[in-house]
Amino acid sequence: MLSSTQTDDAGMAAPSPWRLFRNEWLLLAGALLLICGLTAYNLYEKHQTLEKRERERLAGQAQVIHDSLTRQFDSVNRALLNVRDEWPASRLQDGSVASAVPRLKAFVDAMPGVRGMFILDATGTLRAANFTQLIGLNFSDRVYFQAVAKQPRVDTLYLSPPFRTSLDVWAVNLVRMIPGPRGEFAGLVAATLDPEEFKLILRSVNYAPDVWSALAHANGQLFLMEPGRPEKLGADLAQPGSLFTRHMEQGKPASVMSGRVYLTGESRILAQHTIQPAELRLDQPMVVAIGRERQVLFAPWRAEALARGGLLGLLIFSTASGLFLLQRRKLKAQRQVRQAQEALREKTAELQHYFDFALNLLCIADFDGRFVKLNPAWESVLGYPPRELEGKAFLGFVHPDDRGRTLAALEQLRHGHKVVGLSNRYRHRAGTYRDIEWQAVPHGGLIFAEARDVTQERLDQQSLIALNAQLESQSQTLRSLAFLDGLTGVANRRRFDESLQTEWRQGLRNPTALGLLLLDVDYFKLYNDHYGHQAGDACLQLVANALRQHIGRPHDLLARYGGEEFVCLLPGTDREGVQAKAEELRQAVMALGLPHERSPVARVVTVSIGFASWIPTDHATPEQLLLAADAALYEAKNAGRNRVRGAPTSLAPASDHVPPGG
Repeated sequence: MLSSTQTDDAGMAAPSPWRLFRNEWLLLAGALLLICGLTAYNLYEKHQTLEKRERERLAGQAQVIHDSLTRQFDSVNRALLNVRDEWPASRLQDGSVASAVPRLKAFVDAMPGVRGMFILDATGTLRAANFTQLIGLNFSDRVYFQAVAKQPRVDTLYLSPPFRTSLDVWAVNLVRMIPGPRGEFAGLVAATLDPEEFKLILRSVNYAPDVWSALAHANGQLFLMEPGRPEKLGADLAQPGSLFTRHMEQGKPASVMSGRVYLTGESRILAQHTIQPAELRLDQPMVVAIGRERQVLFAPWRAEALARGGLLGLLIFSTASGLFLLQRRKLKAQRQVRQAQEALREKTAELQHYFDFALNLLCIADFDGRFVKLNPAWESVLGYPPRELEGKAFLGFVHPDDRGRTLAALEQLRHGHKVVGLSNRYRHRAGTYRDIEWQAVPHGGLIFAEARDVTQERLDQQSLIALNAQLESQSQTLRSLAFLDGLTGVANRRRFDESLQTEWRQGLRNPTALGLLLLDVDYFKLYNDHYGHQAGDACLQLVANALRQHIGRPHDLLARYGGEEFVCLLPGTDREGVQAKAEELRQAVMALGLPHERSPVARVVTVSIGFASWIPTDHATPEQLLLAADAALYEAKNAGRNRVRGAPTSLAPASDHVPPGG
């Protein structure tokens, strides 16, 4: 062990190592405690920030579902009111309600979120529905019927609890009362919401593998859950202390809570939003929930905390060991002070040599803003010999617009802080300005700085940015033009071919009818011969615009098939819907009133249309669907043109095809 005092080489008493190095150990302990404290605080802040960000994101996704379902409910409500106005109580009695079936089917076809619509009389007997096989059955025992019959309110939109339909599908109904002559209960009109459509909405907001979203009735009964868990449907969430119960009890439309979810037993952050638009006067709200599992959400944070803890342990061990070894070496180094001083003098001379011949700009300045010493590289950049600049205020050479930034950096250096990345412009001897980028540190009452001339680099960056912007603009234009017909502005043949394949594959996965219309301008060759090709191009543009205005839904596709032929792709549309759309488009073209004096059919431009609607199967192809519509178009032309013909439901494509304009 070392004694409390030791004797150096000169025979002088020296203090003990502990007294000599005590402050270093105290400083190390303080620094390590500070690092540990900062690390713990930083981890706490990250945890809080992560949870806050996730709460806001979940609340936003719940709001998205709320807004989407509100729009769906509003659309269904308007449809129910229309049906109630067209078939009041008086028509339930005289038997004419049977004529409502086509209307109900049309509403169901037009609204993707509705599975069925039906009308019940006051006894609960089904009088009209899009599912005609159910007509005549009695549903007076259903909860949704009893709710309206017991508390009939003509201005209320009733939302039923989830139930299994007669077709064994989980569903909820939106119901409107049909009043009698004196306002009494005379029946109801209802819409069954399609759970598949709402699954798509829920699925669209599930942004992580551990996220699930759900819809529940206000009574706590679960309606839907994505990803699907069929065994959970119909479960009662309104349990004491559950997150659902807490949300309903607080009476606010939206909430974000943390806790154990009653339905799954998981610890989650759960955002809930009550759907009850005031304008619809819903008797019961629906509640949407979306949540993330805390175990998954905070797994990266826990891994980081463990890693940091390990690093801190390693840091404490290594720094303590290092300090101990350093102090032992320091004792030995004291005997070598003179040699070190001599080496320092040699190093100083070497640094001076480096200062004189360095390629970068080196500078020593004082805190009054004056150059103290500059290396010769300054002359090659600014044109001034260093002796002309030394002793002068450097702000006199800085561009006026950059002086504020330069003064702020000087103030930062006065407070002992390092400055990195400062950029300002210095005046050249010729009057121009050069861009200089700095890094500087304060030391011993002076500022030591290194800089470089980045003028050409900035010019090159600006040129590159401008070139990239131009290339991106051109790329966007080319991508847009690749799928558009240059004459009419509608989709081109390439876009149609890709969409047909995509929709067919979608139909194989989710069997729904795929409708296709093939349109041909009648006697277009005669039109071109009589009016000229420029007029023919204008005619095609007007026809395309009329078709585009009447095509209907956003996911329907209108494309130019070739020459004077157009094609319409109508996903999710059965034969009746496709035929109705074909007739609407034929009349829209005729309503343009474009003169066609050479047409044997009419005095205006007309079109012939062939249509087909199939449910995709593995036994057919999209090309066969197109051939079926083409055969129907051939029949329309043979029958006299300016008419609509449909293909049979089974494949029987024609072998011939009337050429466009024929």
